Amino acid sequence: MARRCQSGTVVLIGDVWYGRFRVDVIGQEARVRRAVPLGSKKEGMSKQMAKSKLLHLLEEQGVNSADVFTEVVQPGPTFAEVARWWSANKLALCAPSYQETRGVYLSTHLLPYFGAMPVCAIGEQTAQEFIADLTSRRRLAPATIASILSTLKSILGVRVTRDWQLRLPPSMGEEARFFSRSEMLRIVDEATGKWKPFFALLGEAGVRFGEAAALRVEDVDVDAGTVTVRRSIYRGRDVPTKSRAGFRVINISAGLVQRLRDHLAGKVSGRVFETRTGRPLAKDATRHALHRILDRLEIPRGGLHSFRHGRVSMLTAAGVPPDLIRSWVGHSSSRMTSRYTHFGAEFRREEAERVGLFPVVGLSGLSDSSVNGRPVGI
Repeated sequence: MARRCQSGTVVLIGDVWYGRFRVDVIGQEARVRRAVPLGSKKEGMSKQMAKSKLLHLLEEQGVNSADVFTEVVQPGPTFAEVARWWSANKLALCAPSYQETRGVYLSTHLLPYFGAMPVCAIGEQTAQEFIADLTSRRRLAPATIASILSTLKSILGVRVTRDWQLRLPPSMGEEARFFSRSEMLRIVDEATGKWKPFFALLGEAGVRFGEAAALRVEDVDVDAGTVTVRRSIYRGRDVPTKSRAGFRVINISAGLVQRLRDHLAGKVSGRVFETRTGRPLAKDATRHALHRILDRLEIPRGGLHSFRHGRVSMLTAAGVPPDLIRSWVGHSSSRMTSRYTHFGAEFRREEAERVGLFPVVGLSGLSDSSVNGRPVGI
């Protein structure tokens, strides 16, 4: 309905102002054009007065009324009907974890709000009111609201939503937790048993938990120094990687190769990491093991994804080509990789010192084009 709202147009024909607008007609999808005389210019009616009179006329006749629209025009499928088709034919083809998350958004937020509404009545204004409701009444985090809105747009399609100009609530500016290089080294050093090579793999390869848990012996090439990600683990079963970019080959250092070789101890088949009963690792149990280590080391808690954020940040700070970083971590776009890039306070301080404009008094042997022995570019 919001896409059909109109204020009409006013034109001067001879000495008379006419208002032009469209009305809904029973049995027709397209509106029919109408024109009505509004008054004479000679009698003192200005264009602004004609516009005001036309708006009043449209309001009296209910031209923009949702009730009139529903009565005379076949409203088409409801949001619930379209969402049902989308779930069966599009969402079902996505990764299981994505299906679960979007399914929750659909059942908890989208269907209760839009379910009975005709899709043709959902426009930019309705979506903005929905965002306001999520923000004020439900008090959801900005990132969650953005994800729910993304789901709504996916269901409605690009042709409906491409021109929407929506305002989202501001982010609180909290940076995702990431482990620094020193934190990761301390975690691996403190870990015991299978957790030592497992956390080492998360730290150096930057793989997702499910990808690491799904690795099989044949995926690790100790001679070439590579790990091939072919699948993931979700709720104890093998599933495809999160995206097409997730299927990838990651080069690893000789140090990590040796840790994996020692862990496998001659094993030639099966999973690289598993429980004592031969089951795939569970995410909750792995997170619990990590938190115990962090608490002992008095390191602020972070999740398993903090290794991934930390690895991307390390590679970026080291100047590794962006395309290679994206290839190793399995991101579909550089924009996503940038969201995983963080710079610690020490790195920021060192970089500021390196590219600083003013030399430090007392330092000698440095030219105008270098600081701390490193060249400074412009």
